[in-house]
Amino acid sequence: MTDKPVPRLVNSREIYQGRIISVRSDDIELEDGNVVRRDVVDHPGAVVIVPVDKEGRVLWVSQYRYAARKTLLELPAGTLEEGEEPIECARREIQEETGFSGRDWTAMGGFYSAPGFTSEYLYAFVVTGLEEAEAHPDEDEDIDVVPLSEAEALAKIDAGEVEDAKSIAAFFLWLRRKQEGKRT
Repeated sequence: MTDKPVPRLVNSREIYQGRIISVRSDDIELEDGNVVRRDVVDHPGAVVIVPVDKEGRVLWVSQYRYAARKTLLELPAGTLEEGEEPIECARREIQEETGFSGRDWTAMGGFYSAPGFTSEYLYAFVVTGLEEAEAHPDEDEDIDVVPLSEAEALAKIDAGEVEDAKSIAAFFLWLRRKQEGKRT
């Protein structure tokens, strides 16, 4: 990949400040001198977790997502709190959403969710050695845990029953690591 010149920021205005995100509108000058506007959703970052139980099943969660206006099947995930390390967020979220804690954690890298308009970066983890713990879902979460074998999860993805990009991406990162014989 060849590095291209970074556009020069000309002006930035905060449009909205919310509980999790903020929105700003930036005017940037491109290499050719043209000034264009870019709207950006700033996000503190998040984690997505592939929890694998002793039977080799992945624990998915089913929950209603207001923005999508439907119940989605997803991997456990959550937003980083200020100053929180990704692994600590992952440990917190797995227990909150599934009622399990994990012994063996492996970082699988990460990715931007939609870099065309948001700064959200997701850190992906796989966890094994699951042990029951007390679930602590957020007050606005109604979550069901759905254990699926690898084949069942692939069938749901192929059938369009998993529509969450971060979950699909993390699941395939895990599958690739597994197929290459890397620690999972």
